[in-house]
Amino acid sequence: MKYFFITHAPKALFTLLLTFSFLQFNAQETGISPYSRIGLGDFNNGHSPAYNTMGGASVALSDFNLLNISNPASYSAMVKHMPVFEMDGTSQFLTLKSNSGQGKLAATTFTKLAIGIPVNNRMGISFGLLPYTTTGYNITSTNTEPAIGDVTYSFKGKGGLNRTYLGAGYDIINKDSINLSVGFNFSFLFGNINKTRRVEFPEDDNAMNSILSQSTNNYGFEFEFGLLYNQKITNKLSYSFGASLSTGSKLTSTRDEFFGTYTNFSSVEVMRDTLFYAAENKGEINIPFNFKIGAAVKLNNNFEITAQFQMQDWSLYKEDFTKSSASDSLVSSSSISAGLRYTPSNVFNTTAKYYEKIQYRLGFRYENSPLQFNNTQIKEFGTSFGLGLPIKPSSTSKNEFKSLSMINIGVDMGSRGATENGLIKENFTTVYFGISIMPQVRNRWFVKRKFD
Repeated sequence: MKYFFITHAPKALFTLLLTFSFLQFNAQETGISPYSRIGLGDFNNGHSPAYNTMGGASVALSDFNLLNISNPASYSAMVKHMPVFEMDGTSQFLTLKSNSGQGKLAATTFTKLAIGIPVNNRMGISFGLLPYTTTGYNITSTNTEPAIGDVTYSFKGKGGLNRTYLGAGYDIINKDSINLSVGFNFSFLFGNINKTRRVEFPEDDNAMNSILSQSTNNYGFEFEFGLLYNQKITNKLSYSFGASLSTGSKLTSTRDEFFGTYTNFSSVEVMRDTLFYAAENKGEINIPFNFKIGAAVKLNNNFEITAQFQMQDWSLYKEDFTKSSASDSLVSSSSISAGLRYTPSNVFNTTAKYYEKIQYRLGFRYENSPLQFNNTQIKEFGTSFGLGLPIKPSSTSKNEFKSLSMINIGVDMGSRGATENGLIKENFTTVYFGISIMPQVRNRWFVKRKFD
């Protein structure tokens, strides 16, 4: 008689994952950047804190205990019977500055739930859920016009797109000194974005104020292909090249849009005229392709440095609806990033001190963003650092059952935008936190056992 079972897979873990997946669907409403009002909002790169704190330069990296979503070819690096579960989040703190004043905002967001499962020694698969874009802003500005008095402009928005994906990576060449792998991610994008713009005359109750509101439901598909090449030159020196290409997406969209005028009577809005109304306005939103390429060098098996270039031609972004609709125009974007990581020892060294098993990370990034105002392209700069903290096994575990799970934390500090030309400058501090859960060494999961 044969029996098949899974060994040592904690039920509490799956309960936690289900709880997190519910929170994830609501995470898209916690954006706080004024710049998220343009297009589809701020984009999430999908990195774990381990890669975000290396400047996001991850396309040439592969790890058996981390999921590198930015290059699906890396999934083949997972070890058989050693799945990886990842849960991540961020806390963002913004200081906004403009020529008219400044303010502070903060928000905490869950950013990823992902699972990686090795199929065999050459192939791994991964699937997960994460925000694709985030829209969240509330901007109010008052100007004084000599002829009419104060004029208040307000912009509000919330929502975004979610992304659920399924991917696989496979080793075409798997030798002692050379490894070549390919992979793909297939993603389903979905979500709702709500935006409202108002112009009000607060000193005149009889003035005709105006409002433009949009509510857009979107869904679509995206394909991403990855390539990763690793070569060991000596026992203490190796290098890798990686690249990925996303096909972009043509979202199927339905938009409810209203443009009208109203007056304020005793703090109550009284609608006066409908200038434009379109219910269930069908259309498409085009997301352009995205290309990344990078390289990495590893020394002594514990020090690694990496660099990456990324580009996306957002001038091809287009919102095309059956009935004319207000839309945004963007420009081509590009970024460069670099990072390094150092681990004095490794988790398999039983004599090493705990601090010697910590992974230390540092990163840098610079971006020409797709946003442009008053002929000024918005630029972003950030520096980051972080730690990978191994989780100690329980005191009852045997020595051979070493923990491979890790807590990843870090900070990214930088700025976006400027105060010139009527723009807003964001000085940000983003705190990354996450956990990567794996079975302990020699405590493998999803093992098929057989008894006669």
